[in-house]
Amino acid sequence: MNLNEKAFELLEASKLNWTVTKEELFSGDGKPTNSYGMFRSDTNAWLGTVGDRYIPMQNYELAETIIQAAQGLELETMRGGLFANGRKIFLQVSLPDENIGMGGVKRWITATNSHDGSLSIGFGSTSTVIKCSNTFYQAFKGLDKFRHTVSASSRVQSAMADMRRAMQLDQGLMDNFKRMADIELKDEMIESVIRKIFNVDAGSNQKDVSTRKFNQVQAFANSLQTEVELEGKTLWALFNGVTRYTNHQQNFESVESKNEYLMTGTGYKMSNIAFDDIMRFVEERTVMFI
Repeated sequence: MNLNEKAFELLEASKLNWTVTKEELFSGDGKPTNSYGMFRSDTNAWLGTVGDRYIPMQNYELAETIIQAAQGLELETMRGGLFANGRKIFLQVSLPDENIGMGGVKRWITATNSHDGSLSIGFGSTSTVIKCSNTFYQAFKGLDKFRHTVSASSRVQSAMADMRRAMQLDQGLMDNFKRMADIELKDEMIESVIRKIFNVDAGSNQKDVSTRKFNQVQAFANSLQTEVELEGKTLWALFNGVTRYTNHQQNFESVESKNEYLMTGTGYKMSNIAFDDIMRFVEERTVMFI
């Protein structure tokens, strides 16, 4: 297939085969404003309000850029999706699976974009533990240099450079997961994570916290117990207890709402707070044994 055919196939499969239009907004009495609305071409849905200088990058432009950049890095398998009705979209390029702990992890480099001006184009890592489908997304800061206002060839070269760097960062993430799997889980680690993500003490009684908070901690405890049974008593099990909680303890209305929760919402924040806290224990133990 040529580039256009590959882009079309990817966009169709990802429900992204539509464009956006930028239209000037007027007051109720017809006066011009300095604001512009972004609208989907297929549904006419309003996606957000942007300023005069905002230049949208169409889904097909991003798809063609990512396809060419991935080919330049000898990567082939791709997929994508959207959330918030298309306000934000993502495309992913598959990396080889990694063995961590007692099982495998599927890996993707994720390119994100928004049509409401809330996100610049950037890259991150998406990892899914195969046996329990726990997905963790981490945005890579400093990799949003990719601009769509330059020529197509320049976009591809820039995307290739950022994807190459994202692959290096993703490998570092996998190495940290392996370090987690080698460290024994202690009660103090569990208590610290619970304090960080729920803002309550692990030993709190139901009368000391709200019913909602108590139920959240109990649900997390159940998720952690399941992961300890699968992975053993390790920091990797603790991290998977968090991602099991964020992935499976919520009632999602759709795949799109789950994507939003895990990639930009509360689930994203909770998982990354836990990751940072767990890595603090990893680094402390690394220093102890140097």
